[in-house]
Amino acid sequence: MLTIRSLFNSLFLGLWTAFMVTTAVTMSAVARDPEIFRRMQRVWARGLTRFWGVDIEVSGTENMHPDTSYVVMSNHLSYVDIVALFLALPTIPGFLAKRELTRVPFLSQALRSGGHVLIDRGQRTNAAQALSQAAQQVRAGKTVLIFPEGTRGESDTIGAFKKGGFFLAKEAAVPILPVGLRGSRGVFPKGSLLVRPGKVEVHIGVPIPPDEVDRRATNEMVPLVRAKIMELSAMPSRDAAAVDRVSPQPA
Repeated sequence: MLTIRSLFNSLFLGLWTAFMVTTAVTMSAVARDPEIFRRMQRVWARGLTRFWGVDIEVSGTENMHPDTSYVVMSNHLSYVDIVALFLALPTIPGFLAKRELTRVPFLSQALRSGGHVLIDRGQRTNAAQALSQAAQQVRAGKTVLIFPEGTRGESDTIGAFKKGGFFLAKEAAVPILPVGLRGSRGVFPKGSLLVRPGKVEVHIGVPIPPDEVDRRATNEMVPLVRAKIMELSAMPSRDAAAVDRVSPQPA
């Protein structure tokens, strides 16, 4: 029975996404208001969680002020993370996403219309230009969300962080907002096409102010933010977990 429900959940994901992207793009074009598309992203996310039977629990919303721009950094376990963050964060963020995602039908239009920033990870020059453009948008009032691990994890651990988001926060002179996600891997595991009912927790941490971001070297900021996200997500370092698995047990 669970498998049948999961199959319907996966089918609904594609159909609902296609419908919502088409509707939102059309409404935005007719009204000549790009903000309509951004607001409709929350409607899309709410429709998915209700159909899937996924509950989103949020803590720490008081740490994110709607009149402040942030570079939000979160761990990444599942495609459900995007849905959860659209619903949980008080400010709808733009995502810093890899350009390869534009090859996915309807997702390409959603990324472009939603004002998300696309990075070509294979081209250093293009990536640097995209980060610079993103910094200008953040300074102008946009909040951007980054998964500093760069990809979804295959276990409930935190992997190594890439530095691009830290350069972005420093150049934009805005706070870094750490967020910890729990439970999303069980709802939609990496490599699976099945979506299962469940609960996702979103824990929003205390922001790191821009003066501290600017004062500290990037090599200092990376472990600091990573430690905060590990605490918020209640997950260990991937390296530490690997060591634990191979360590000999006492006799």
